[in-house]
Amino acid sequence: MKKRFLGMLVFFLSLTWLVPIYAGAESYPYYITVNLTQNIVTVYNMDEEGRYTLPEKAFYCSGGEETPVGTFHTSDKYVWRPLFGDVYGQYATRVTGHILFHSVPYLQQDKSTLEYEEYNKLGEIASMGCIRMTVEDVKWIYDNCPSGTSVKMYRSNEPEPLEPTKPQKIDLNDTRRNWDPTDPDPANPWKKGNEVIEMGMQSGAFIRKIDVDFRNGNYALTADDAQLVFGNLGVTLVLPQYTEGLEEEGNVEILFQRHKYKVSYVKNDGKVYFNLRDLAEIIGVNVRKEEALGEIDLEYNGTTGVSLLRLFPWKNDSNQSIKSAALATE
Repeated sequence: MKKRFLGMLVFFLSLTWLVPIYAGAESYPYYITVNLTQNIVTVYNMDEEGRYTLPEKAFYCSGGEETPVGTFHTSDKYVWRPLFGDVYGQYATRVTGHILFHSVPYLQQDKSTLEYEEYNKLGEIASMGCIRMTVEDVKWIYDNCPSGTSVKMYRSNEPEPLEPTKPQKIDLNDTRRNWDPTDPDPANPWKKGNEVIEMGMQSGAFIRKIDVDFRNGNYALTADDAQLVFGNLGVTLVLPQYTEGLEEEGNVEILFQRHKYKVSYVKNDGKVYFNLRDLAEIIGVNVRKEEALGEIDLEYNGTTGVSLLRLFPWKNDSNQSIKSAALATE
């Protein structure tokens, strides 16, 4: 009788190894797999029998050569987390040890400091062991997969059940490049349409507010403001003031130092805005720094020496920050 009881016990224990027993859907609604060969994260939902057999979402990621294989359970979560290499990640979820799900790294704990070249590696092996994802995707895991969620990491060339959407490639010349295009933050310049924003112009102690058209990662100035900006660098610039007959966007011909050049423009609320970078290249002004909805430093080496000018986001308060000292040292 005792032998029979032991035999039945062994049989039932063997079933628990063959058929996974999962926690209730309310506790752990999802099961995550990470194919480290194909750099694909798949999220499974439960079927009617309580098994995680229903693939629901798939994301491209970047793992690393040192990423471990096995089944783990998530634990700590961080909105921001310091990472190896003196960088930071958003919406980090610990998988095991020092291995985390997290965003593509940032140079600072600042959403406008994305390592955009690393972002373009999503779908490839690129990390030191963690699992990198877009902000949108890793935030979904952060928000929807509670601590204790099972994560299976493996290497395989077998097809995955879902084909993820390929992440957008960031143009390295786009002024929005320092932001993750998927970040839901309202300040994300990728989320903004064609709009006129207020910026400050600073040359030494002189400060003036100007209107700037910002779209598709490009800055553009009205004729008057462009003449003011470049005039403070010691450059005389004459731009057409007319608007009739112009399409909503295109190119116009301008005359500078007896030579003709084409400059791109856009129209916004009846005004014409000329592309800042086009004008800078024609004149010979060096754009030392250009950030999406951030600071822009312009440098011009003229006959009287080097002139510096900064454009910066305008704040409607009486304590407008002045950075004239930084202009000479950066």
